[in-house]
Parts: sequence; C-alpha cells; structure tokens
Amino acid sequence: MALKTRNIEGQTTFAEKYSGSWGEILHEETRCVHFVRDYKGVEEIWTYPYEALLRWVWKKCEPEEIEILAGGDTIKIIGYDMERLVEALEKKRLRRIEQRATRFAAAQPEGCYVTEIKIDSPR
Repeated sequence: MALKTRNIEGQTTFAEKYSGSWGEILHEETRCVHFVRDYKGVEEIWTYPYEALLRWVWKKCEPEEIEILAGGDTIKIIGYDMERLVEALEKKRLRRIEQRATRFAAAQPEGCYVTEIKIDSPR
C-alpha cells in the first residue's frame, strides 16, 4: 500500500494566512470576539460572546463598513477588503479585530485593513 503524500511547497501556514494587523481568525469556532481600538489615546478591548451578536450588515462602499448589533451596543468596523472578516463572523471563527489608523488614504496597504472601530453603548 502506497503512502499518500501532499505537496506542501507553496502553502502558507495557518498563522501567516489568518492573522495580521487587522486581527486574527481561528481554524475552529471560538466563543467570543475581541474588538481592539484606540479610544482617546487609550487601548480598549471590548469582548462579546458570539451569542450576543444579533446581526451584522456589510456595506461594500469605499471604505467598507461592517455594522454589528451586539446586545444593546452598535459596533462599526471601518476599513478595506473586509470580506475575510465577514466570512469568519458567519463561521464564528473571528477571534480579534484590531484597528490601525493611517495618515494618508494613498498609503493604504494591500489586503484587509481596519482603520476605525466605533462602539456606541447606551450604558
């Protein structure tokens, strides 16, 4: 019986493919998602269990926007090339989303990039 082999040349590792300055996606379901943002010079990490995410709307404009209703809070993620984030939300694999502010629109990097996370909480 011959052993089956795979060609691993040219494949990227999971960590390289599913993490970056924009956040982290796991290859299995996770229980919660972390929103990391800079609020008035202070890093804030807002964590929500997936059960609290009621719905989300992906607006494919320039820049793109994902609006998430989580409990009573409204979370807006603004950035570019965010299809990967939406797919990960649908599969409960998105673990962390992190904003990275840029100074010039012309300096936008290629691929997924989150420029702003806004959280409106009535509390």
